[in-house]
Amino acid sequence: MQRNSVDQRMPDARRQWGSDRRSAPHPLVPAPISEGRIARGRLAIVLTITVWACYLIGTIIQQFIAGRATSARLVIEAIVYMVVVTGLAASATAYLITRIGYFYRSRAHHRAPRIVLDNFLQGATPSVTVIVPSYQEDERVIRTTLLSAALQEYHDLRVVLLIDDPQQPRTRAARDLLLAARTLPGAIEAELAVPYGRVQAAYERFEQTLDERDDRVTTADDMRDLAAEYRFAAGWLYGLGHRQEMVDHTDAFFVDHILNALGDDLGTIAEALENGADEKATLPAERLIQLHRRLLAVFDATMTSFERKRYVSLSHEPNKAMNLNSYIGLMGGSYQEVGTPLGVALVPAGPGQAELIVPDPDYVLTLDADSVLLPEYCLRLVHLMEQGAHERDAVAQTPYSAFPGSATRIERISGATTDIQHIVHQGMTHYDATFWVGANAVLRKKALDDIREIAYEGDWEIRRYIQDRTVIEDTESTIDLGVHGWTLYNYPERMAYSATPPDFGSLCIQRQRWANGGLLILSRLKDQFRARAARGKKNRFGELFLRVNYMASIFWSSVCLIVMLVYPFNADLLNPILLLVSVPYFLMMSADLKACGYKRLDVLRVYGFNLILLPVNLSGSFASILQLLTGEKSAFKRTPKVRNRTTSATTYLVAPLALIAFCGYTVVRDVQLHLWDNLVFAGLNLVLASYAMIAYVGLGNTLVDFFTHLRHWLYRPVQPKKRGRGAGAAQRPAGTAHAENRAMVPNGAIGDWASVLHYRSDRGSSGLVAVRSSQTATAGKAKRGPQGPQSRSSSFEEFTFFTVFQPIFELDTGEVVGYEALTRFADGTRPERGLAAAEARGLHIDLDAALMRAAMASAGALPEHTWLALNVSSDLLRRPRELEPLLAESTRPLVLEVTDTDGADLEHLPPGVRIAVGDAGAGYDTLARMEALKPGFLKLGRASLAGVETEGARRASIRSLVDFAREHGCTVIAEGIESAQQRDALVACGVPLGQGFYLGRPVPVERALADAASR
Repeated sequence: MQRNSVDQRMPDARRQWGSDRRSAPHPLVPAPISEGRIARGRLAIVLTITVWACYLIGTIIQQFIAGRATSARLVIEAIVYMVVVTGLAASATAYLITRIGYFYRSRAHHRAPRIVLDNFLQGATPSVTVIVPSYQEDERVIRTTLLSAALQEYHDLRVVLLIDDPQQPRTRAARDLLLAARTLPGAIEAELAVPYGRVQAAYERFEQTLDERDDRVTTADDMRDLAAEYRFAAGWLYGLGHRQEMVDHTDAFFVDHILNALGDDLGTIAEALENGADEKATLPAERLIQLHRRLLAVFDATMTSFERKRYVSLSHEPNKAMNLNSYIGLMGGSYQEVGTPLGVALVPAGPGQAELIVPDPDYVLTLDADSVLLPEYCLRLVHLMEQGAHERDAVAQTPYSAFPGSATRIERISGATTDIQHIVHQGMTHYDATFWVGANAVLRKKALDDIREIAYEGDWEIRRYIQDRTVIEDTESTIDLGVHGWTLYNYPERMAYSATPPDFGSLCIQRQRWANGGLLILSRLKDQFRARAARGKKNRFGELFLRVNYMASIFWSSVCLIVMLVYPFNADLLNPILLLVSVPYFLMMSADLKACGYKRLDVLRVYGFNLILLPVNLSGSFASILQLLTGEKSAFKRTPKVRNRTTSATTYLVAPLALIAFCGYTVVRDVQLHLWDNLVFAGLNLVLASYAMIAYVGLGNTLVDFFTHLRHWLYRPVQPKKRGRGAGAAQRPAGTAHAENRAMVPNGAIGDWASVLHYRSDRGSSGLVAVRSSQTATAGKAKRGPQGPQSRSSSFEEFTFFTVFQPIFELDTGEVVGYEALTRFADGTRPERGLAAAEARGLHIDLDAALMRAAMASAGALPEHTWLALNVSSDLLRRPRELEPLLAESTRPLVLEVTDTDGADLEHLPPGVRIAVGDAGAGYDTLARMEALKPGFLKLGRASLAGVETEGARRASIRSLVDFAREHGCTVIAEGIESAQQRDALVACGVPLGQGFYLGRPVPVERALADAASR
């Protein structure tokens, strides 16, 4: 099948000199490792350790036994220099050891044949949920990641985008990112539904055809039909690739090596099926079923999203770990949304009341929003973890590789270090020293439950599975899993790719994150080794050495290199034999770079690259030490942008320039003093650091970043003063001005100043309204009564309330005609207790009026065509002098829900205000009350609705009540509708209006507006 070439559709992107010219990805399985390469690797280890030992022995003899260290300064210099050499040699040896482990694993690895995987798919596969944490990512990037997850060849895959963007974006760009992220899962699921629906129908036809045959024997036509479905699927994938927005090399990789490669694979199967059918061969029914199910697995995905920042009951800690933890903690539960004074909370739901059901999967696949997976990733790793030999593996992963074809030099060299790290991580698994890398991994949910920690933020339970004490959260979680007896495994293939930062500023943020935290976690290694010893297992020195090197070598290597560069050591300590300590390391790395598709000389570029990153690495390490001393978590600040580029921090620009200047000074001094040995080292550092600064940062970018920081330091724009309310009111609509003017009336008003006192904002909080008391003086003179919410509020000279709204529907059409306001005090307590306390002090009328005023203020944004139902006490109902001005403040029709009407003058209520009364239970009493009071509405309570869906007598009673109400100009509202059966029965009885949890729950005004917009 003909498919489009990506290269023809790529934009004319500007490529730097020295960019990555590779177009093909790494082989899935490494090329066979020769005996010669392994022998050279072993020799490099022996040579490095031997030279290091010889240097130490020679220096000790020379400086301390022969007595050349004649002063305390020379003694200290000798000791420090030997420590520095030892630290650098240890890091070099660790790399050489891990690459040997990688060689051994590569030679021993055998891929599971496809027939084995197809057989695995045919059975009941474990459930998998893919979670993709995202924070303000570009829509194209998220779409690519979600598609790579959705197209995994795995049945019933659930993909969840964890959107961590701010809920109230401050800029249009941030708002657009949030809205795009919210719509992406649904759009992708709708796309996948087209091929999935077709291949599922084909599978069902095939199964039905087999059932109709007595012997369940397949035919050549069955194979041709299946081949047609494979052809269709391949064509659909090619079409999806053709529609992909092509911006950079990551898009080209996704189209060529995921979409088109999967299409090619399916097309090959189609061709094989057609050739078999042409030769009159037939496959067994079981094999055709496997092939049908494989095709189904490609498109069988459910897409959704989740936003933890919508809920006050979940952690809002600004890090990826808590974004993951928030959703993992919900797994296996059913939840409903409940309004609280501070926002919406997720709480466990009772039977039939769940608004959110989160399945509890067997495995969780985590995937960063800038990474992609090859289609077999999930299938192969889950199949692996289901084997008995891997039953204690908590994490299986393929350490990610860099996308080929990057357009900038810094992406290329950073990608080279990423690909080298893949070798290191694979080798560490050979020594049982695997670390969870984090960008992608399959996690066993049972293992996560083992390391779960529970804390509390206020009254909310916060579950923590992945530690967020440091910004390398996956590293500390590795230790937690080891303490509980779980292991980790790096699958020896390259099946995951992740984006590399495209500029120096963003790279600094990433590398500082990598350097931050290792020192903090280092002390926890003893917990893992003690736990292993307690289980009767041996601890291996190799594992300890590699784990310590992984977590601390960034720190000690950076410090050691800085010391060697800066301090003028005694010339007697500089021995040419030292070159032999580093030469094997650089030679082996150059060979590994060549094997990964780079150039051997790139090893020098990598060294220069690491030179200019020294201040970044030290910054991250010192942040760890600072956190160790203060206990405060490290946080990263986002730097300002310049033309789609992240500006580098001033320190990260000044420090490399200072290093270059110092190397230049050292070169001049060494020439003057004829220190030729030291000159070679200083000159090499000068050349490579200068090259790295020019090639990877750029002189122009450096000047622009300096100017940007200087401008921000010298010029701080003054924010324009906000116009006063008086000036603003003159230009606002009449309705708005009227509402604001009410803040001046003496009988109590919506006070913005009160919201400032409570929330430090003149806009208050979601659903929270502060209302001034009109009896402050009286309250101050009154005797103290029982302490309740009102007494607490009066100390602020205002009442503060939280209101939620339950919609009232036309049962026939489903249209919302009104809302019932349910107001609570800001601390969440119901008003009855506060009213009782206020009545003892003679303030209950004022408090009841404040409750109504708060409800009317919060309802201001509700749809204009709806009316508002308010609960009013009998005491306030009997006081028209206080009630009528209060009702006049409303800008929408009101319905007053009353219980006791004795002594109330209901005939002289203001126009537009109607009365709602509850049914009296017995048939005659209700009819008599309706006839006497002539209310606008009659509310049927839960007791009157009990059994309406099954009892004919109950329905007949309600029909007669509805007819009687209609004759007297009264409308019946059914309360507490909790099921579709109840609703349908009430519609059959002629009940026009209804409310209840089945129709709509009480929600804050923002949620009510969102629900109304979605209908």
